[in-house]
Amino acid sequence: MSKEDYRDKIEEHRQSFEGEQEEQQNLSRVSRMNKNGGNNQKPKKTKRKTPLMTILFVIFILIPLSILIYFLKFYEPGETIEEAEKNSTDTIVEIDKSGNKAEVADKNKEDDKANKENEKDKDKDKAEKEDKAKDQSKKDAEKLAAEKKAAEEAKKAEEAKKSEDARKAEEAKKAEQARIAQAEAARKAAEAKKAEQARKAEEARKAEQEKQTAKASTHTVKANENLYRIALNHYGDGSEATLSKIRAANGMSSNDVMVGQVIKLP
Repeated sequence: MSKEDYRDKIEEHRQSFEGEQEEQQNLSRVSRMNKNGGNNQKPKKTKRKTPLMTILFVIFILIPLSILIYFLKFYEPGETIEEAEKNSTDTIVEIDKSGNKAEVADKNKEDDKANKENEKDKDKDKAEKEDKAKDQSKKDAEKLAAEKKAAEEAKKAEEAKKSEDARKAEEAKKAEQARIAQAEAARKAAEAKKAEQARKAEEARKAEQEKQTAKASTHTVKANENLYRIALNHYGDGSEATLSKIRAANGMSSNDVMVGQVIKLP
């Protein structure tokens, strides 16, 4: 119910009260006129006066009472009219025409008590909602902290795994490099061994050649041999130059040789 509805209601009560006052005054005037008629007296002409009681009632009782009821029942600082209407019990304050204010006061007290109980219930519900909200916020914060902690642990585990993988990769790389170095060393050693064997074989071959050369530096003439055949066997060349070289080495003047003769072969 809005303020205009309360004003209309109060105005209706005021008008009904003024009508009753006017009827009582008319009845009083009629009764006085009847009394004056019995005495054969003419009623005095009087001016119609404004009902003073009505004005006083409206100014000092009805208006202050309406304002007081409004402030006690509906006015709440910081609330809108809709909230005031919602919080109120939608009870219409009625003033008894006979002026019985005690019942109205009792009704107001009951309404105040009911409103206070409603306020208490609302405060209780509000407190419960706030507690639930706090509990939910606490749970959300704990859940968020747990998720954050789990994420950090997962991150640390991932970093540790990456570090371990990098370490293993580095060790594998070093092992591969060591294996390659070892294989290279083995290859070089094999090549050195092979070169040494080749050198030794070459030395042996040279020694054998020298030995063969030392043996072949002299020749004992056998049967049916002549100087030409000896030069051809040892040098592969039976030319006059080879024969001349053999003759010069042995001090021979001709190509004649004897069986058993030892000839130097330069």
